[in-house]
Amino acid sequence: MVQSPASAERALRRWARVAWVSAALVVLAGSVVRMTGSGMGCPDWPRCFGLAIPPTHVDQVTWQPGETYGEGRMLVGSDTLWVSTSAHRAEGSFAAERAAGKWEPYTAHDYALFNPFHTWVEFINRLLGAFTGLPVLVLWVLSLRHAIRFGRWRLALWATAVLMALGAVAWLGKRVVDGNLVPHSITWHMLGALAILLLLAAYVADSRRAAPSSPTTSVLPGLSLPWLSVAALFALVQLITGTQVREAVDTLLALPTPRTEIMAQLPEWWKGHRTGSWAVLAVHLLWMVPLWRASVGSSLAHSPSRRAVLLATGLLLGQTLTGTAFVFLDMPALLQPLHLMLAMGLLTLDGWLLLRYARFTRSALK
Repeated sequence: MVQSPASAERALRRWARVAWVSAALVVLAGSVVRMTGSGMGCPDWPRCFGLAIPPTHVDQVTWQPGETYGEGRMLVGSDTLWVSTSAHRAEGSFAAERAAGKWEPYTAHDYALFNPFHTWVEFINRLLGAFTGLPVLVLWVLSLRHAIRFGRWRLALWATAVLMALGAVAWLGKRVVDGNLVPHSITWHMLGALAILLLLAAYVADSRRAAPSSPTTSVLPGLSLPWLSVAALFALVQLITGTQVREAVDTLLALPTPRTEIMAQLPEWWKGHRTGSWAVLAVHLLWMVPLWRASVGSSLAHSPSRRAVLLATGLLLGQTLTGTAFVFLDMPALLQPLHLMLAMGLLTLDGWLLLRYARFTRSALK
């Protein structure tokens, strides 16, 4: 049986959704890594202490006589991270082996601690990142085949962009580790993950445009593209400033600063992020309220308009509640990943709506 372009694109959308969910899980895992302070749990990349499977006990990262060490294996000793220059069997003493040039200090950074919990939290984060590459790669291959069969090269371009963004995020992950969690590299790493989510949303939106569908599922009457665009911009700025607040919190915790004193010691500019949440809420209401009103009386029990408004409402409410909890409950660590995921979800929804319905609502703006 010959597969139609519409049915083929439905299959592609399923793969795109799988890739989106797996990428979102990576974002969540990355937030947990930061929440627990596990970012340097694996001091090298892509391996962990030079091993494919991370160590679980301190004996595995300290020199042991008679042990066989492969090239690139890492050990901790004398407050220094050491890397093996060649495969060898440990003999004599660690000091003698260092003098013989079998071990040399790791120069990418000066972090030299081992905590098995942090190591495995970071390793699981990396595993999820690797898993994300599988559906993205499958989506790219299937999109190329689809483009060759049906001429839908734009979908292939979206898939290629996703694959390239994933490679860039992996490279940024290496830079984050090599730089011992340099603040700006962490922000860029987060924005790269957001780009993957938005590109996958664009892929789904574009594939839906190509597929024949009824007008009732293609148009959102009452949607204001100008206000939606402003809302997306505000959400992006709020996400970036929130990342900067988080970096300021991490700096205070590293001093260390008791959580009860964090809010008082944050720089004054963080209040701009706090106040900005109300601006984000206001501009979202400017497109949500008209869209909801236009959906009243719709013949569809669960119209796309209502689903979009309800989802945005839930995301905004969640952000507001978690943000309020930060202020009054001394920045609880467990809420930090949730707050980030809600912000990413809101911005992805804004981007998806822009990409999905811009063409259909353009005439309503004239």
